[in-house]
Amino acid sequence: MVLVEAVELYLSKGDYKNALNNALEIDDPVKRLLALTEVLTAFPREEVLAHMLDALESTEGTPEKALAYSILGRALYILDRDGDAEAYFDNAIALAGTIGSPRVRGEVLAGIARNLVLSDRYGDALELFREAVELLQASRGLSSAATSSLIKAARLIEKSADEIPNEKALDFYGLAREVYSSIFFKLQAKYLEDKMELIRDVLKRGKVAIEELLEKGEVELAIEMMRFLPLESRAISMLELAYWLFLHEQPRLGRRVFDDALEIVFVGKFKPSDRELEGIARRFLRIGFLEEPLILAGVIKDEKLSSELLGEVAMAYSRWGDTAKARSIAEGIRDESVKRRVLEALEGGDNVGYEQGLPLTGGGEERGAVSEDDRAREVQGEVEQEGGTAAGEGDDSGDTGDEVQLR
Repeated sequence: MVLVEAVELYLSKGDYKNALNNALEIDDPVKRLLALTEVLTAFPREEVLAHMLDALESTEGTPEKALAYSILGRALYILDRDGDAEAYFDNAIALAGTIGSPRVRGEVLAGIARNLVLSDRYGDALELFREAVELLQASRGLSSAATSSLIKAARLIEKSADEIPNEKALDFYGLAREVYSSIFFKLQAKYLEDKMELIRDVLKRGKVAIEELLEKGEVELAIEMMRFLPLESRAISMLELAYWLFLHEQPRLGRRVFDDALEIVFVGKFKPSDRELEGIARRFLRIGFLEEPLILAGVIKDEKLSSELLGEVAMAYSRWGDTAKARSIAEGIRDESVKRRVLEALEGGDNVGYEQGLPLTGGGEERGAVSEDDRAREVQGEVEQEGGTAAGEGDDSGDTGDEVQLR
């Protein structure tokens, strides 16, 4: 476990060489494959794949080999080698079919299904999860361990549903709920039923349903449900939520949501309009946050809008005493007339900037500081209470099961 944690730590620092070296030191071939998959996800290179193929060759035991094939299939999808990936998944399923014990076969199929989910093959994954559940349900009278295996499978299905960013998650939640109900985990089954009802509401009403969650103080739940918003409006809604979180003194969550929204903007098909981005950037400026507007200004394509926004950010940095940063930003302004105006304002002080049409946004003695009167105006009509509710783990508090399957 120490080596696995070391791999994760090095990956978080972007140190792929040491992450790879630590992954290669893991003795268990399947766990080594899982660690190498994490490295490959962050550092997609054929060199990593070669080490994974070596680990596959050293894997012994039919269940382990079947899971290893599916892990390789997932890795090949990462490298956009879809044909090879499908072949490995086919081999994994075929090999799992030779396992004599229905319980073990069911567990292995659930593990393969999990890797299909991580490869974005949701339809195939759901079908295989259902097959796994049927096997485990049928084997309950033959083995006392089957109930434990069903719990593992249900949690794996639920975990997969939590990661699916569209309405297909409902099918996975529904299957997990059926399994929990069959083994009398009533609390967990009810929790999933409530979650499914909420998802349907978000799919139907969109952003309004998210706003209602925020008004109730259900912040974590609102963040979780945002993945079900239409792609066209998801990024701007997430930026608005990030603003709300910063305003309500939850910077950790705010930064997380802001970064997720930027990822959608940069790699997604749908991008907010320049006016929408400028509007949310100015809201950040009003509560004294400068890094976010600076980033958003770089996303705005309209040269005039971007330049005016950068000018205000530069002036705010100047007022807070960071003249070097202010001048650096001003020098990067694309619109020459705005650049000249801002540079002259920086030379003459805040009053000159104001006289030349540059608003005095920001304020406060430090980043994020807002006067009491300004804050009262900002939060008028908003609920002040923070925090979210989290469902319990259900009727069972035991181990989540095999590391291979629950990765």
